[in-house]
Amino acid sequence: MMEIENLTLDEWYTCLKPYQKNMIEQLVSKYGEEKAAEEWLIARGPIQTVTFGGNQANAVEAPKYWSRLKDEFDKLICGHPDYEKEQKKILTAGKTIGIGSVTALANWLSPIIGMSPSILVPAIILILHTTSKMGVNAYCSTKHLINK
Repeated sequence: MMEIENLTLDEWYTCLKPYQKNMIEQLVSKYGEEKAAEEWLIARGPIQTVTFGGNQANAVEAPKYWSRLKDEFDKLICGHPDYEKEQKKILTAGKTIGIGSVTALANWLSPIIGMSPSILVPAIILILHTTSKMGVNAYCSTKHLINK
């Protein structure tokens, strides 16, 4: 099973652009890590713009991006057969997911979630940091991924 590097949040932030880092830090200080990741994905931005998901009229749809990201992340990290090829790539490169893996994770998950990889990166680093604090085995033991 793969592991996630035990990095500080500031170390994870190094893969963010400055504007992303500033916004994520504000969200984390207000909501905590996991809720900040969700808020990032459902952000509406300036008035008269659509959400990252592209649908201004139906903001109720936005949380689906968060649940899809969590479901797919869980499957990837916890060894679901849907991600066998990607898991082998991670394990071939080493058993640890770190800063260098964030872009690959975002690229793999992007078409499934329906969002740009650059939008997913901040949420992914927050999920990775949260997961690394408890350990992959402990994290995955809380998931029920059969037939998802």
